[in-house]
Amino acid sequence: MSETVETAIVEPGGWLAEFQRGRCAGDTALTPYQGLLADEIVLPQSAADNADPSVLVLASSTWTDAMVEQLLYIHGEFAPESSFSFFAHDYLVQAMAGGHGAYFARRRNNELALKCAAQGLKSMLADPHLEIFNLGARLHRLPPPGARKLAVQKGYRNVETAIRDLDKRLAELEAREPLMARHKTWLKSLRKVQFVPDAEMTKHMGRLVQPNKLRPQRKAEMDRVREEKERTDPAFQAARALCEMASLKFGGLRTMGASRLREVWPEGPDVQAFGFRVETDKGPRAALFYIEGAIFKKRLAVLIEQGNPLPLGSLSPSEAEYAAILSG
Repeated sequence: MSETVETAIVEPGGWLAEFQRGRCAGDTALTPYQGLLADEIVLPQSAADNADPSVLVLASSTWTDAMVEQLLYIHGEFAPESSFSFFAHDYLVQAMAGGHGAYFARRRNNELALKCAAQGLKSMLADPHLEIFNLGARLHRLPPPGARKLAVQKGYRNVETAIRDLDKRLAELEAREPLMARHKTWLKSLRKVQFVPDAEMTKHMGRLVQPNKLRPQRKAEMDRVREEKERTDPAFQAARALCEMASLKFGGLRTMGASRLREVWPEGPDVQAFGFRVETDKGPRAALFYIEGAIFKKRLAVLIEQGNPLPLGSLSPSEAEYAAILSG
């Protein structure tokens, strides 16, 4: 009598594919998960050759962004490592610019972003960065009593003190061992990464659009969702109002994230800001949201054109509107 040994079938794409299949309900054209369709990453050779590691890391993020925003794949339908790279870099940039509080305020409910960021750091063997990230995630996602207990267990007076220390630890770690260099080395080690002449990038994007059979339906659904958001979303409403003040035609909105205001608007006050890229008929502009004053706080939004020292328009959102814009 022979025994049959059952072998577990691991879906191509690993845990990310399984995660997406479990959460993508398929109730709209944007959510059906089609499986892993394009398991390759194509990056420009010039980025790999550049001595500055950030150039290749940014090229990888641009690739991921194009797969989602232009080719209209969802994460898990293209190379998982592309998503890991994107969200690990997203964590580093936002946490360094605005602190862990700002990063987790934006990402705490995005399970995919947090899992991919952690997997990216783990894959790069960036253990010190991963340790800081994991503690930050637990402090921000536990219920308040649990977060306070964890902070005390780690030797902090309270959660706020712990978060400030994580910001300090990350800054010190980046000064000693910048993640960018490790990130570049990891990208170049991936067998599925292909480096091509810069002039061939468009050809490869055209080739890789073919496997996504849902792209036309997703494009139509995205247009419908965008039209609805433009009518109801406070960030879209503020950006449109700013464009009207500047006699510009509003064409769309993309999140830039947290940063120091002067990184985008050198003539502005030295405060923390949250920015959006605003598409207009005269080219891209930046909508920046920030708070002035310590005791009597004033919430402001300005529209900035690169090279212009003065805002093209300004608004004073209410406290509720400001909170909705930053949490959206």
